[in-house]
Amino acid sequence: MVNESKASRTRQVQFRMDPDLFNKLKATIVYDKDMHSMADLFNEAAVNYLKEKEAGGKNK
Repeated sequence: MVNESKASRTRQVQFRMDPDLFNKLKATIVYDKDMHSMADLFNEAAVNYLKEKEAGGKNK
């Protein structure tokens, strides 16, 4: 068993999404060889969003 502090654990988040959008997104991810999960998608989106904000929003 790996001992880790609460501060270093990843966080689980919950949000609401339109059911039709969710189903379309999930089906698309299943067939995308470069995307493994919705968590990967949202983590990548979060990183890109923060990079854009740090750059002053110039990456649009």
